[in-house]
Amino acid sequence: MHSVHLVFHVFIFEPIIFSERIQLAPALVIIDGEPKYEISQIVDSKIDHQQAYKLLYKVIWLGYEDTGDESEWISASELTHATNLVFDFHITYPANPSSLLLF
Repeated sequence: MHSVHLVFHVFIFEPIIFSERIQLAPALVIIDGEPKYEISQIVDSKIDHQQAYKLLYKVIWLGYEDTGDESEWISASELTHATNLVFDFHITYPANPSSLLLF
């Protein structure tokens, strides 16, 4: 059996067609005349010491759940239209860094 080399002829294989998963882009929300993506939830906060102690929030984008691009760290100044989400996050996680302007 040592001299047997497993060789398969190309005609015994069947082609497999993989269907491409088409993911539609999330709907945009128009805020102050500019298109913006909607935030599903805020999951974390931190102080970025490299950018003059800037407060950052980790957000989950609505419509991007279970994808590689679902979350991103954004500045607290960019969340002026999501104050309810920020407030709910800090009620749930009071020990996380927050802006003094929230309370």
